[in-house]
Amino acid sequence: MLSVKRVLTPEDVLCFKNVEDAQISPDGSLVAFVVGDSFKAETKWPKSTIWMVGTAGGEPRELTSGPRTDSLPRWSPDASQLAFLSDRLAEGQRQVFVLARDGGEARPLTNIAGAIPTPRGLNALQWSPDGRSLAFLMEDSETNEERARRETKDDAIEFEQHPKFVRVWVVDLATQSLRCASPDNLQIWEFGWHPNSREIAAVVSDQPFEWAWYTNRIVRFGLGEAAQTVWQSKRQVALPVWSPDGNQIAFVSSNWSDRGCVAGDVWAIDSRGGEARNVTAGIVASLGWMQWSATGQELLAIGHDRGGTGVHRINVATGQRSQLWWQQAAVAEAHWPRFSASRDGTLAVVLEDADHPRDIWILREASELLVGQQLTHLHSQVAELAIGETSVVHWPGAAGCEMQGLLIKPVGFRSGQRCPLVMWVHGGPTGISASRYYAAFGWNQLLAAAGYAVFLPNYRGSTGWGLEFAESNIGDMGGKDFEDMLLGVDSLIASGIADPQRLAIAGWSYGGFTAAWAVSQTNRFKAAVMGAGISHWLSFHGKSSLADWDAIHYDQSPYETTGRFQKFSPLSYHESMYTPTLILHGAEDQDVPVEQSYLFYRALKDKRVPTELIVYPREDHAIKERPHLLDMSRRVLDWLRRHLGT
Repeated sequence: MLSVKRVLTPEDVLCFKNVEDAQISPDGSLVAFVVGDSFKAETKWPKSTIWMVGTAGGEPRELTSGPRTDSLPRWSPDASQLAFLSDRLAEGQRQVFVLARDGGEARPLTNIAGAIPTPRGLNALQWSPDGRSLAFLMEDSETNEERARRETKDDAIEFEQHPKFVRVWVVDLATQSLRCASPDNLQIWEFGWHPNSREIAAVVSDQPFEWAWYTNRIVRFGLGEAAQTVWQSKRQVALPVWSPDGNQIAFVSSNWSDRGCVAGDVWAIDSRGGEARNVTAGIVASLGWMQWSATGQELLAIGHDRGGTGVHRINVATGQRSQLWWQQAAVAEAHWPRFSASRDGTLAVVLEDADHPRDIWILREASELLVGQQLTHLHSQVAELAIGETSVVHWPGAAGCEMQGLLIKPVGFRSGQRCPLVMWVHGGPTGISASRYYAAFGWNQLLAAAGYAVFLPNYRGSTGWGLEFAESNIGDMGGKDFEDMLLGVDSLIASGIADPQRLAIAGWSYGGFTAAWAVSQTNRFKAAVMGAGISHWLSFHGKSSLADWDAIHYDQSPYETTGRFQKFSPLSYHESMYTPTLILHGAEDQDVPVEQSYLFYRALKDKRVPTELIVYPREDHAIKERPHLLDMSRRVLDWLRRHLGT
């Protein structure tokens, strides 16, 4: 007898585990990975542990059992040990641990007092190629004087006057001796070992503030020696990777809106400096992770690829490339897709698609292509849940530019039925709405369960369609990209899916800005949800930790009184705002300060437009506490029911 599936609830969404960071052993026999909660409960970060599964098959097993957060598993070059980070000894203070391949008791290698920045620091922990030491990133700790002042409440905030740098530290495996390996007064965002284990390439800035990342550069330095600049341009750079002979460094570059959300073109440069070469010029994809072949002649790269995920082989000398694998799916680290590779070329990834949540897969080469094999099935509850069908949609955007997005139909959708439509706008703008299992996070499948169709447009400025497309809304955020979105809504109305009288818009971060912008520009939406959005660009520039980004992406000084910062501020059009708007924000948000929501709320309230502002204490740009996530989902559903109906 067929079982009857039930409707997704907010509690169901939080029952899905967050699976990430698949690390295949160098000999290709095992994959270590992280399984954790998707929310915070009683710990500083969501609780997580490290698991392992054999590439030949078999049941996965839990390898660590720390009481809080175990993360970043990294195999030693000889595959005999696994290093990882954990705050099991003291909440919020990560230490470096090592564990034998066969398990047993993990051994702490460090006893430090300083933050190791993860998860944005995806390569924040790395074995030296000779296997004798481990390098990791660590932020300067509080000084004794600072601690004494804090404890006596003599703690006036001296804004940006006492910078805390993130540096590279190296711990010797045999002696556990620790030393700082990076130069003074240099902020290290990412790093990569030279094959000789005596040098490091790094993405750096001269200041350790988030805004400084937007003018970063690549340097190289010997351990404890001065740095030499290798490359700097108007674009940001990421993921410096040495060639096997140490003569070249490959990296990814584009203009991005968020550190940790990078995908663009792949470049290569002589490791002594000079002119970088774009080895993927013209590719209609946005690559974000790569590894050199053993010969040093080719790179294997993965990235967002025309709405899916693709793996490409690139000849560095000629720029010739071939696609080895593509799927209408997402490598689960969706903002920065990545793989790990064994010596025989087997890749390990965390993969999901519209119908299947995150699991561990390997990709093996067969006849010049890669063939996938699923190793885990970690989410048995999928069989119980009814979710909306997801399809890929295309439409002509502004100036006839071809656009792509996703449409999630309501649960129980019948052909010919017109539906209330919610347009969900992704953040960034250099992000993507990928083919993911949206029942495991966010609101999209909850909306489908409540009877709404959900439209996820990948407007100009999104990643996945090449460098030119990703940079095509610079100087015009809120212009043609917003036209792209509205034309997508029009296409769904014309196709008979969307009810033109029951439209809503929602989004977070840049999507929250777009929701506010829509409220100021049109009355066609009957309801809006503004999540951590921007309402006034100049005041955003003054307080946001991302202050250099907006000036780069608007390509203008924020202080032009009649310039783009005023033109694209929703509050500049407050007299035109009539759409009922639910506003959500984290009280401690440093990316988009919460004042942006207070400003928009007051403008709507003064015009007597129905509005609610909900601020979540202790939360930053991403809401993580379980009660807050549940509250937010319920409020969104209630707001749309009240103003849009179902």
